Amino acid sequence: MKTFFQPASIAVIGASPRENSLGGQLVVNLLYGYTGRIYPVNPNYDEILGLTTYPDIEAIPGPVELAIIIVPAPAVPETIEACGRKGVRRIIIESAGFAETGPVGRALQERCLAVARAHGIRVWGPNCMGVVDVPQKLFFTFMHPNIYKDGLISGRISMVVQSGMLSAGFLADLMSERAVGIAKACSIGNKMDIDESDVLEYLLADDETDAIALYLESIIRGRKFLELAGRARKPIVLLKGGKSSAGAKAALSHTSSLAGNARLQDSLLSLAGVTIAQDFQQMMEIARTLAMVGHTPARARTAILTFSGGAGIMSCDMLEQQGLAVADLSENTRRALAEVFPDWLPPANPVDMFPAFSLKGPVAAYERAFDLVVQDPQVDVIFLHFFVGLYPNYERLRRFREAADREGKVVILWAIGRREALFAFRREAQEASIPVYSELTRAAESLAHAAGYTQKDKTTRLIQTRRPRLSAAALQVLAECTDRVWDEFDGKRLLKACGVPTVEETIVQSAAAVQAAARKTGYPVVLKGLVPGKVHKTEAGLVITGIASAGRLKEAFTELAARMKGKGRILLQRQMPADYELIAGVLKDAQFGPCVMFGIGGVFSELIKDVAFAPAPLSQTIARKLIRRISGQKLLMGFRGAKALDMKKMADILVALGDLAAACPEIEQIDVNPFIVHQGMPVAVDAAVIVGGE
Repeated sequence: MKTFFQPASIAVIGASPRENSLGGQLVVNLLYGYTGRIYPVNPNYDEILGLTTYPDIEAIPGPVELAIIIVPAPAVPETIEACGRKGVRRIIIESAGFAETGPVGRALQERCLAVARAHGIRVWGPNCMGVVDVPQKLFFTFMHPNIYKDGLISGRISMVVQSGMLSAGFLADLMSERAVGIAKACSIGNKMDIDESDVLEYLLADDETDAIALYLESIIRGRKFLELAGRARKPIVLLKGGKSSAGAKAALSHTSSLAGNARLQDSLLSLAGVTIAQDFQQMMEIARTLAMVGHTPARARTAILTFSGGAGIMSCDMLEQQGLAVADLSENTRRALAEVFPDWLPPANPVDMFPAFSLKGPVAAYERAFDLVVQDPQVDVIFLHFFVGLYPNYERLRRFREAADREGKVVILWAIGRREALFAFRREAQEASIPVYSELTRAAESLAHAAGYTQKDKTTRLIQTRRPRLSAAALQVLAECTDRVWDEFDGKRLLKACGVPTVEETIVQSAAAVQAAARKTGYPVVLKGLVPGKVHKTEAGLVITGIASAGRLKEAFTELAARMKGKGRILLQRQMPADYELIAGVLKDAQFGPCVMFGIGGVFSELIKDVAFAPAPLSQTIARKLIRRISGQKLLMGFRGAKALDMKKMADILVALGDLAAACPEIEQIDVNPFIVHQGMPVAVDAAVIVGGE
């Protein structure tokens, strides 16, 4: 990967002397800051922009480490072939006209990949804008030079963007409007070969990158991405496109339907420590905050210094909405602040600075108030508000940051004001490594993400490398059951063989048999009709609960048999007392492989949708983390006097489900809904197993 970012020589295949063409802009951009050897390739010219130009890549006299291709798509396979003969092993294809255009383009892209692999070439793209390295002034891209002609802002955030033109437009907006500093911007396009995991791995080791922001429409190697994110020592912020329900497929089980088109991936990525963003600007605001502020205590007790009482009140509201605390200033701080303010205004948090301006002047008032609150032991964060452009531009931001660092505190800014002065102020804040926001709500949510971010524990592996083995009893059940959709009796036979606790039950074939089984089990009991292919029995009227007598049992058996019309079989279960119900399951995902689900269950599971996912197989540590990720923690901890869930037992169950999923790739879904919990112990009372098929 290093060659894509730091090549000693570059050939531009499709270079042009016309500076407003893509091939011309590529050469102009390289000449801006690249100091290695540049070889334009175009058979129609001897010289382009003062550089000797070659008719083809094989005519170049020296070695070429990186070739950037910007020729029409149909000519690309032969161009790759020529690169292979020349000995080029790294190529960026910035041409469009491949898989994004349909079947013909997809076939052309596959042909390009086959040629590249035959020569041992790694390919970046196609249909991309290439690589930008702002600190090194490297522009391996055809984006218009106007994007950077007014100056670049170097920073510690690196971007990976799947959309080409979006990456260029986004850079322009970040630099010209928001003064966000960038380290590297990587446009990866169709990801024919090099994908987001390759680039992420490189950036995680990059000394110029402190945080990574990604916009992706797909994740090619989901488990590799989770593995990298799970052990990353840098914050990762992801905005995922294509999450709408329009892309979801029909589901046979609750497990699959609850996964949706985005819920599963967001849950997995969050478990891996990835911060999920909802729009482009939020992605960059959060990434900038995580890159700049470092460790932030979870409660983030915040002191607000503002020029406006209304802005201070709104800041309090937004901080508390994010679960953060407005600091209760110490008595010593309040007493010292009184010296800055008129007698008629007792200081409090938020600290409304405007009345103090008349006594001290705005600069001196802010400095004194900041010096006091930054030393307050009851303050973790100082949130400064500025109106920029009416007073002389504030030039003490670096001192604020240094003082906050000395005290182990965080400082953030909200600024509004006159346009030109405001941009200069943002540049100054960027250089001082203080995040500055245009909206109070962005400041509060970004601070909340910083407070929620934790460094990874190197000893905990999200992706397990162990290969689970099943018991002989489980293998026997798998061999006996050949249907695509198993009924719940066979499903629970498999679960029981894997160590999952299941309800006492038996198949009954006659009125006499059902009476005998009930006498053995004890009342009350449940009758269920198991019809082949029907997973959701309640909706089909195939479940009768609360049967408390022999007479009612006889009636229920007759009713159920009539509804089933001779199909399937009837199951009698002991009716379990329930404090509450949970759901667990297994789903084989196309991007992330086998995954385990856990959440609040029962008939309202799809209404509440309080579920979380983890990649299978699971360790005990990850299983416990999975349990703690659902919102209904109060229920599990012993709500209204109920006994708390046996966490070890539930974790054991999730580990068993993960082992089953990892050991049996033919299993597509397992749906255990519900687990009835009584006295803290979970017991599976319903289960569906779905094997193979489309």
